[in-house]
Amino acid sequence: MKKYLYIVMLVLLAACTPQPELEVALHECTPIPSPRACAACFVVDGQAYVFAGRDSTGTAKNDLWRYTPATDTWEDLGVTPLRPRVNATACVLNGKVYLGLGFCGKYGNDSSYLRDWWEYTPGTQQWTQLASYPNDYTDRATAFAHGDALYVGYGFSWNYRRDMFRYDISSGHWDSIDVQVSFHGYPTRSFGGTGCTCQGRHFMGTGYYRHSLDWWAELADGTHWERRTPVPGKARTLAATAATDNYIYLCGGLHYGGVNTTGEVMQDIRRYDPQTDRWTYVAVLPQGIFNHFCFTSGGRVYIGGGETEEGRITDKLWYFEE
Repeated sequence: MKKYLYIVMLVLLAACTPQPELEVALHECTPIPSPRACAACFVVDGQAYVFAGRDSTGTAKNDLWRYTPATDTWEDLGVTPLRPRVNATACVLNGKVYLGLGFCGKYGNDSSYLRDWWEYTPGTQQWTQLASYPNDYTDRATAFAHGDALYVGYGFSWNYRRDMFRYDISSGHWDSIDVQVSFHGYPTRSFGGTGCTCQGRHFMGTGYYRHSLDWWAELADGTHWERRTPVPGKARTLAATAATDNYIYLCGGLHYGGVNTTGEVMQDIRRYDPQTDRWTYVAVLPQGIFNHFCFTSGGRVYIGGGETEEGRITDKLWYFEE
């Protein structure tokens, strides 16, 4: 009798618990022909490109796929000149893509942290190798563009770092910059954070090192961080973000609960408004995922790839209208 009473109480409690007012509906797209996790993703002229990552056997890839939202179709662009890798970094400026870095090999081996940096022109399918990255903290580094330069940093190698470098495209030269910190938090070192550019400012946050919920904005001068409202809910790492003209969307990720717990793979999609510094819970993914990718095109937000709580690499791709 007590057992049944306990079940009834749980049901009533769940019914009375306030549920988030979800604002968008998810739609399923054509599956990814070559499922993968830890891939890099970028958008040029409304088309999305998915580069490298690892497949269901754990094999690192070096191929490139193009997704056309207008026709919901995938195209295999073949193997690239780059070595296979996971957690590569990509950034788009003036119709050209700058990408490379990442990891392939054994942890703790210096040569596994890749430093090569390339320019890719989608219109001509041309690849040009550029000056190598200044250090080997290249696993899952973040990148954004400002003016005629790229900013790359916060990668992982033997430990967690907050190095930030500026790549000048005209000179092809890397320079170290002094990232000023206005408050203790995310601008200290981290790994597995995520970020994107919205309304001329670069935002990034979450990550593993401190189980952080912090959210930070990079000011236009590229050297100063400003603390914003933390991401609601549990701390997460290995999430993904994408930005429209008005908002940033943060989805999925892994909540690491410590060595004695299993943690949790996240399913939520949250929207951040840079103008009001406010978060809104807008949707729930059909399944929790991490090490996935996210991009925007034509007023839609797309989420795909990655791996599930069971460790399965998924071929799913979803979108929702902003």
